[in-house]
Amino acid sequence: MKKFIYIFIIIISLISIIFVNNNYFLYKSEIMDVTSIKDINFDYDYNDLGIKEKIYYQKICGNILNGKNKGKKVCLKHQYAKSQVIDDKYHIHDKLFINDNSIEGLKRDSFFLYLIIISFVSMIFVAGRRGFFSFVSLIINILLFYFFLFCYSHGFNPIILCLLVSFLFTIISLFISVGFNKKAFVSIISVIVCLLLLFTLIEGLALITKFKGINFNILSYLTVPAEEIFIVSLIFGGLGAIMDVAITISSSVFELIQLNKKITNNAIIKSCKEIGTDILPTMINVLFFTYFASELPLFVLAIRNGFSIYNYISTYYSLEVMRFLCGSIGLCLSIVISIFVSIKLYRRGDFLE
Repeated sequence: MKKFIYIFIIIISLISIIFVNNNYFLYKSEIMDVTSIKDINFDYDYNDLGIKEKIYYQKICGNILNGKNKGKKVCLKHQYAKSQVIDDKYHIHDKLFINDNSIEGLKRDSFFLYLIIISFVSMIFVAGRRGFFSFVSLIINILLFYFFLFCYSHGFNPIILCLLVSFLFTIISLFISVGFNKKAFVSIISVIVCLLLLFTLIEGLALITKFKGINFNILSYLTVPAEEIFIVSLIFGGLGAIMDVAITISSSVFELIQLNKKITNNAIIKSCKEIGTDILPTMINVLFFTYFASELPLFVLAIRNGFSIYNYISTYYSLEVMRFLCGSIGLCLSIVISIFVSIKLYRRGDFLE
């Protein structure tokens, strides 16, 4: 049976790759298959600090793959900077969107499909059935996040929406990936309680401090209060780590009580504290690298354009520091709350039956 499933997955993956590499008819914009690239010239550009950058000028030729001009050969002019910050360097056999004799961008769906297939196949081969359901829960959560964006664009309160969607994220993810069982139920309760406490803490600090000391300059493009969007990002950002800790603690307490129903609460707490001290450093590092690495491209760009490291960190990294600290608090809360909720529920005789 497993062999049949693996063969089925491989066939579906191959069909998907063939389709995505030939789905030009789905696009309204014309798509060109690059057949030749000729360097015409190069020049140098200087920014306000006098930093020199090389600019390349090219002639790109190719065949139209869709629309009324399908099969027609066209040649277009293109330029790109060596840094490729706002433009791209193209290669032969790239598929490019064109409009009015100008290049609009690269067709990238095949690249993303390869990553999706690799991720999906990896989940299946490593975790089997649970890996499949984890992938399904991921797709559902993406749709839920789209629902959040859709509702927000139609005037709904973002914080209330965030809490609602976070609860749905938690329920769907844990029930699908872990199964419809008591461990998932206890983990869901733990996560929801933790999110409510974390939200209350953040709102309380916001009321007391009025967000003084946090620089929202990086969000200056927003046309809505930056504080609301920032709180939403805090809750969404720590949700995955909190769920992971909750299911770990819940499963540990369940196994301890199943193995020895006479075990004392103090012994359970001591064991779970040991587990918490093992997973907390790694999860905090996950948050650290996730938040701080997300700003790395802008950091490199800013340093190249004359920002000092201190000015950039104090101006733009204050938000990431805040996200990291709130996520760390959420992890600590998750360990404590998961231990308390798990002991209370699993100690009920009917809950373990």
